[in-house]
Amino acid sequence: MQRVTRQSPLSDKQTLRKEMRAKRRNLCSQQRIISDTAICHQLSRLTESRPTQNLAVFSPFDGEPDIIPFCQQMIETGCKLALPVISDQRENAMEFHVWQANTVVKRNRYNILEPQNSAAIPVSDFDMLLIPLVAYDRRGNRLGMGAGYYDRHLQALRDLRTPLRVGVAYGFQEVDRINPNNWDIPMHMIVNESGYFTATNR
Repeated sequence: MQRVTRQSPLSDKQTLRKEMRAKRRNLCSQQRIISDTAICHQLSRLTESRPTQNLAVFSPFDGEPDIIPFCQQMIETGCKLALPVISDQRENAMEFHVWQANTVVKRNRYNILEPQNSAAIPVSDFDMLLIPLVAYDRRGNRLGMGAGYYDRHLQALRDLRTPLRVGVAYGFQEVDRINPNNWDIPMHMIVNESGYFTATNR
């Protein structure tokens, strides 16, 4: 899959977000299965190479890679997983809540699955965070959906090496450069169907 070979200045982020979301949603079913399987394999390789007892993951939405088979595998090994939960009390606020085999989940206002009645986990307790994105560059800059949930929730950890922040995406979501805002949280690593790499500026 060919990456976008242009820069993404601030004025162009909305256009880039629209293009990448459409491309992600329109991925043919056969290619999606192949790519998602490969991404799950790369995630398994990554977690095998690093001690991972507490892992924050995400429920796929809007054409994001389906990492659920990998998540189920991690639960079976005894790893403690958590999913994002969007707050109904505080605007644009997010927490991570325990997600295990017996956890009840339901869809939130964005149609994303969330754990119900499970405990919140401080973000500093995780070994690794798997974070969805719309576009990324080799420096670890991430373009998200635009609401800023992750950037706000991770702000206190932006200069720390742990927990490891890992962006998960398809290879075609890579661009030459994303010009970050001051509040944007960079990724330490990126995983796609071809492998994983460490951000060049981290």
